[in-house]
Amino acid sequence: MLQLLSRASLVLAALLSALTLGGAAVAETAKIRIGYPSGMNGQVPVVLNKAGIAAKHGLDAEFTAFQYGPPMMEGLASGQLDAVVTSFLPPFNLSVKAPGSVKFVAGLGGSSHSLLVSKDSTAASIEDLKGKKIGASFNSESHLDLLLLLKEKGIDHASDVELVNLQPNELPAALEKGLVDSVVIRQPQTLRLEQSLGAKRLHTWPFPFTSIVRSEYLKSNPDAVARYLEALKDTILYIAQNPDESATWFAEALRIDAEVVKSLSDENPIYAAKSRDEINIEVDDKFKTLLGERLEAAKSYGFLKGELDPATLVP
Repeated sequence: MLQLLSRASLVLAALLSALTLGGAAVAETAKIRIGYPSGMNGQVPVVLNKAGIAAKHGLDAEFTAFQYGPPMMEGLASGQLDAVVTSFLPPFNLSVKAPGSVKFVAGLGGSSHSLLVSKDSTAASIEDLKGKKIGASFNSESHLDLLLLLKEKGIDHASDVELVNLQPNELPAALEKGLVDSVVIRQPQTLRLEQSLGAKRLHTWPFPFTSIVRSEYLKSNPDAVARYLEALKDTILYIAQNPDESATWFAEALRIDAEVVKSLSDENPIYAAKSRDEINIEVDDKFKTLLGERLEAAKSYGFLKGELDPATLVP
């Protein structure tokens, strides 16, 4: 009987030990909900997921795709998302409405957006678009860049051209059907319109990629955010070293040709890294300067309905 009790005690102790260890393992895994858009900045989250890199860093990651920025910001504001890959303007607008609610934690390189006209257009420069209709997604990064270019060229955006507000997924059809004379559109739609319709570029701008997190999540889960940043670096290196596989995964998510994604990856200088040491995603002085410039430009054109201190946007 004593021997049986002894064995039972050993089994119970083993079970308790296993449960304790299992509990510790579970406790070490951090839950994080990540949102990303349909533009080229969505490639990092897709590969982060598909390559299992998030899990390798102890992240129990949940990924949600969005058409564009505003719905993602709503997800952050409502607490349904913890981190988002985006650009500058959506977080600016959210921060005006909910001061201090998010922080920029990483710069992820960038892609581009372009001003396109149809193949039959006689326009050779933006000056040739005076009196014409230009389709753009209002209050977006591309809209802001368009306004800055019009001002630089001495073109009044209110009287010299007609700006038409269209959602990102409406822009290709609007140009194809002649509803507008030109569109400002981001990659990969730019290349797709060039290939399918023979659209011509009049101007191209860099389109910076960033990542933000909810301030509340950052405060409560600093270790998880640190792991997230390390996972982002590993993902960038993975894309650099595995361009075919990475392009295929993202192309499947966008339902486009993998060769399109692969060719556009060359636009992002961060994917040129040969080693992890070459990858810089830090919110450093250069990043903060760009952030400040974009913020001032957004304010000057009334994109933001309130004041916003750039110091509140970084950790």
